[in-house]
Amino acid sequence: MEKQLERRPEAEPVVYERSNEEGWLHLQADREKRAALPHVLKDKEVPWKQGAQAYRKHYVHWGPGHHYANAPVGSMTVAKQLLPPMGKGGKHRHYNEALLYVIEGEGYELHDGVKFPFETGDLACVPTYCVHQHCNDSKNWVSVFYCTPADFFDLLGIQSTEQIEMHPNYQPPENAQVLRDEQGRVVGYTTKEGQEIRFGFNANLQKLMEARSALPFQGEPKNNYDFYRRTLGDQISWRQAAPRIIKAKDHPWEETPMGRLKYLAHPNVPSGLLLFDAFLQELPPGGASGKHRHVSEEVHYILEGRGYDIHDGVKWEWEKDDVVFIPVNTVHQHFNSDPRNPSRFFSVQSRLYHYCGHGGFEHFADAPGWKG
Repeated sequence: MEKQLERRPEAEPVVYERSNEEGWLHLQADREKRAALPHVLKDKEVPWKQGAQAYRKHYVHWGPGHHYANAPVGSMTVAKQLLPPMGKGGKHRHYNEALLYVIEGEGYELHDGVKFPFETGDLACVPTYCVHQHCNDSKNWVSVFYCTPADFFDLLGIQSTEQIEMHPNYQPPENAQVLRDEQGRVVGYTTKEGQEIRFGFNANLQKLMEARSALPFQGEPKNNYDFYRRTLGDQISWRQAAPRIIKAKDHPWEETPMGRLKYLAHPNVPSGLLLFDAFLQELPPGGASGKHRHVSEEVHYILEGRGYDIHDGVKWEWEKDDVVFIPVNTVHQHFNSDPRNPSRFFSVQSRLYHYCGHGGFEHFADAPGWKG
């Protein structure tokens, strides 16, 4: 019997994909774009704008549909907000947390209906998924510096801002038709193109979050699955009890190799924040900080004084009310140019890098005078 020849199937055509190469080009373009951005923004050169929440200026703004950065950071939105005498911001809620450092003034935070007074120098913490409003019950203006995480919440699928109440001076877009409820309150508007914008609670999300609290885990976990059942209850309890106002005057200054620091939010300093570290730093007259590097981005708001930073060998001068941005993986050191007066700034670092395995500091040089 003749051996029958088997016909081999023809090879399928090879389809090449270049996603890696396209990704490399995108990252290179992003690095070049960030490298061209300034590390110091002059407060007076950033315009004030009035939006749904309040009168504010954005130094960096990341969010769905409005990505713009004037400085080389991508992990946080950075802004300053003003509250007029006896005024208030819009009432709203979102998944992401927020921090507000009170530059000047007195007022209170309203969180889920509970009042938390603040004053100059305090740090206000807004935990995740908290109905909140910033209020001024004094006869003077209130100024706050605030940060929220960038739009990675959008990538996680949980980006959401429920605009429950607009601030008193809110103005809808020109030629928009205002929508009101039965009590005459503004509940939205229709744009001149006919698109309807509605304010208020997201009822479905509200129902979902209430359901998450309805089945608390009882007892100790008996297996690894139970660990996550208890985690749900632990996180809900933390969110309800987390400290909302951190009083700077109640926390000590620490003399460290990096200089004189006062931590307001830190893994060892309880606060209502999970994604940020926040601290004050003071430089003595004519003095300097230590020199170090970390993967995480960092932002400073200059509270008083004048000086400069050295970032990877480049000098960046700053003065009162400037905002200083330190990009990822940057060797940096801070200097006070004033030989007679100290300088002081409020600093925020993203804790996200720590959670993905890239936390900690590389310390290269001690602050002058450090005797540890």
